[in-house]
Amino acid sequence: MKIFRRSVCSTIVAILCMQPVLANETEKRLDKLEKRLAELEQQVASKDRKIEQLERETTVTARVADKAAEVAISSALFTRFLERPSYQFDAPDKSIELTNSDTTLQIGGQIWLDAIYNSGEMTNRAGFQPSSISYDEGVTQDKTTLSAGQSNLFVNSSTPTQYGAMTTRFGVDLFDSQGNAKFNLTHLWGELGNWGAGQTFSGFMDIDAFPNIMDYWGPNSVVFARQPQLRYNLRTNADDKFMFTIEKSDADLALPNFVAGNDFLYIEQNDLPDITASYINGFAKGYIKSSIILRQLGYETSSSDDKVIGWGINVSGKYAIDRKNTLKYQLTHGKGIGRYVNDACCSYYADGTADGVATGGSDAGIDINGKLQAIPITVGYAYLDHQWSDKYTSSIGFGYVDIDNITSQRSRALSNSLYSNVNVIWNPTAMSRVGVELQYGKVESFGAEDADNVRLQTSIGFKY
Repeated sequence: MKIFRRSVCSTIVAILCMQPVLANETEKRLDKLEKRLAELEQQVASKDRKIEQLERETTVTARVADKAAEVAISSALFTRFLERPSYQFDAPDKSIELTNSDTTLQIGGQIWLDAIYNSGEMTNRAGFQPSSISYDEGVTQDKTTLSAGQSNLFVNSSTPTQYGAMTTRFGVDLFDSQGNAKFNLTHLWGELGNWGAGQTFSGFMDIDAFPNIMDYWGPNSVVFARQPQLRYNLRTNADDKFMFTIEKSDADLALPNFVAGNDFLYIEQNDLPDITASYINGFAKGYIKSSIILRQLGYETSSSDDKVIGWGINVSGKYAIDRKNTLKYQLTHGKGIGRYVNDACCSYYADGTADGVATGGSDAGIDINGKLQAIPITVGYAYLDHQWSDKYTSSIGFGYVDIDNITSQRSRALSNSLYSNVNVIWNPTAMSRVGVELQYGKVESFGAEDADNVRLQTSIGFKY
């Protein structure tokens, strides 16, 4: 019994003696646990920060992707609005999303200055127009012109609909033939699905084949008209497209030489609109566009009237010879289509202000029996656009107009003209352009008078 008591007492004493040791061990373990918890909390916080950073990066990436998609969609929507090459800059057009709307806007244009020197009597001071050269000396009062007429402004829009994108274009430029700045409505156009309506380039012309030149007027032989129309597009595949238009008609009649002065009083008869149809065939190195036009021309006086059919065929396009050289061309023939051709539409002697004897237009003329005859015309041009480097380009080419005048036309009526130019264009930035261009033109009348002009033009353009 005494032994048992001693064992119990010894055990109790040993336990009591071990308590401080156990307490110390427990505290050490608690300290380790607290440190470990602190480390885990730091690791969790670090992971949370990384997750937040990844979420932010994902959000930014998604926004960038969305914006890229918007730009891609916007670009796809607006590619149908073509312009001449000298108005096309490397910088993309900027888009604006309207609040509380699905509509996207593009607003842009260019500030442009032309500095021009003439050697001859070209009365169109801001555009190189051979048919505006005077046969008489001393008509123009100066040799130089500064013009900001190629400056322009456009507003495009695109709105998704159940029928596809609805796109619109509003455009103005500041061109004036005397170098002054005035507003001209160039485009007032809308499209929905395959249909379009408003004012824009004629279906008979091909703006995409316009050469890369600095001159505003363009080749004397280019088919060029912007007018009210209704259009239907039919794309059969990625490369082939048909287009049909009904366009405003305006007969541009020649005044007869058997009537004295400008007192031949007649009323143009535009009973039917002009109708065009075209087919565009694209291929790897370019495209070919074939167009036809049908017109009805008419006149009426107090004692006579008559009508005649006008028609025309236009073949145009471009072909990439290689990576640096592109050929652009147009060949047109018809009768009664003079007003669609650059030089034939606007001769200096047409309205009589030059010498008091108006020649009238080049669509059709009236013979001695009062019959209306459509005037035949053949025109064409060819240009080579060359890419020297990313920043330097050049273009060289010529155009020719040949009118088969009828016998009743007046002696100073336009008969033929030549247009040619060569240039060097520098693009210092994606939104600026500087070019120097040498131009030569010659004109000849039905009465065999001729005149020519050499022009040197320097142009500076800024996109906005």
